[in-house]
Amino acid sequence: MNSLKNRVLTALASRFSDKSFAYDKLEVMHKGRFANAIVMRYRDDDIDLVIKDFSHCPWPVRFTAGRFFVGREAKALARLQGIEGVAPQSYRLNELMLAYPFIEGTPLRNLKKTEQRLPRQFFLELEKMVAEMHRRGVVHLDLRNLGNVLVGDDGKPHFIDFQSSLRYVRFPGWVQGFMRGADLSGVYKAWKSLCEEPLSAHREQFFDNYNLLRKRWIFKGYPLTRTAIKVRTAGAQMALAGGELVRNVLERIF
Repeated sequence: MNSLKNRVLTALASRFSDKSFAYDKLEVMHKGRFANAIVMRYRDDDIDLVIKDFSHCPWPVRFTAGRFFVGREAKALARLQGIEGVAPQSYRLNELMLAYPFIEGTPLRNLKKTEQRLPRQFFLELEKMVAEMHRRGVVHLDLRNLGNVLVGDDGKPHFIDFQSSLRYVRFPGWVQGFMRGADLSGVYKAWKSLCEEPLSAHREQFFDNYNLLRKRWIFKGYPLTRTAIKVRTAGAQMALAGGELVRNVLERIF
């Protein structure tokens, strides 16, 4: 672990050449296993950063998936700059390390465990954030994981972990509908679990219908993007139905 921390501190010092970094200010938040990043946090009086690092992984992972995931998340964060609730900037420290500002907040997953409730306005804002993200051409694809949505100290929603995200515009229209639906269904899953008020009728219908289709569809598991090839062989009738569901609910909401 000492050598890993030293690599991270060296990368930070290279990126922020006008600043010194202290070993005791760097802590491990999550130990990655095999092909997953180790997540660290560096915090001092000047900066507070999350660092995702794949350098501990076996070399086949480092030279393939590790570089790919770091590059993809960096590109997604760059496209989403300016959206409130998304890290305002990111720093690619090297091919295997990415850093971005730490967001103070509590994952929805933790709130669910303690049976806490949030106001309807929180989920309306979350819904609008998803819509804006989609307008930028990005799908998150892992918002059904309640650990990837935070209630910030400001009381507002925040997204984290864009490792599974994609630019969806390269896919056929009916596939884009399903991808956007995956994000939207994540919002409604959280809403049903944590909101003080129930889903409106049309949102409830969308959520139920999408879940029925999802049982036969490929958008489940992590990372979701491993199914990009399989999508070409999915049934056109089911896909078109899913795209129509997304279009209908978006028209009614926005």
